[in-house]
Amino acid sequence: MTLTEEVMQAVFAADENRKRAALRVLKGEAELRAAESARRSFDEAEPFLTLREVGRRLGISTCSLWRYGVPGRAFGGRRRFRMSEVEAFLASDQFKQRAAR
Repeated sequence: MTLTEEVMQAVFAADENRKRAALRVLKGEAELRAAESARRSFDEAEPFLTLREVGRRLGISTCSLWRYGVPGRAFGGRRRFRMSEVEAFLASDQFKQRAAR
């Protein structure tokens, strides 16, 4: 993974307060120690998975997951997914209506 992809992944995973703290560090307005603590909490964040990895964990084919339109994010033109978001979508009424069709 390139540095730019890691930065983008961190931006999508971080809450607004972390984004502001990281921006202050990048601008040189804050100490690096704050960035280190933010990095540690990012490392503990839920990873992004490929559709194949999500399918394996759930026991669902990648074709079915794609057809269902599971939520994901694009990184460098490639879709990545978080298990918590996929599981929440599969439990939603929106998914249940699609599956009924």
